[in-house]
Amino acid sequence: MARESDRSVLHPVIRNLLPQLDQQLFAAGIPLQLYEAGRTPFRQAELYAVGRGTGTPGKHVTRAKAWGSFHQFLLAIDYVFKVDGNWTWDEPEAGMWKQYQAIGASLKLRALPFETPHLEFPWSLADLQTGKYPNGGDDAWRGWLDTQIELWGSRARDVGGITHPAAPPLAIERPAVA
Repeated sequence: MARESDRSVLHPVIRNLLPQLDQQLFAAGIPLQLYEAGRTPFRQAELYAVGRGTGTPGKHVTRAKAWGSFHQFLLAIDYVFKVDGNWTWDEPEAGMWKQYQAIGASLKLRALPFETPHLEFPWSLADLQTGKYPNGGDDAWRGWLDTQIELWGSRARDVGGITHPAAPPLAIERPAVA
């Protein structure tokens, strides 16, 4: 499945920070751009299978099954270097990933020590998985999330011999929490 880089569907708590992130990266001369934002649970399941059933055995792309990543809840972003029109995970200059993560931290975004392109809104994954979403979700966010929840369904799902959990409750069924 294709990656999703549409900023407009991200939850506003993270979407509204991206202009500042972009501006600070540009000012620092760091050629990172948004590579992936929301991620369907189907794509997450495909990525999880890499190294576990597809691709090179043991060479994993993600540690998260479907509904185990903040990307499914539109609360995470992956920025990747774009150099001479090409995407690359290789730093053009040493230390740029650390600078990126420091800029993210200054905007109150959480980095993962094992996945350098990833920044996420600091929230409890357990809360997300039970339908407790941050306040301020808008129609674009809610529509994308609810569509993915409905498509995945309320039962665990087997994808490529790997069992993934059921989808969380719909955003429209749960009150937002502070």
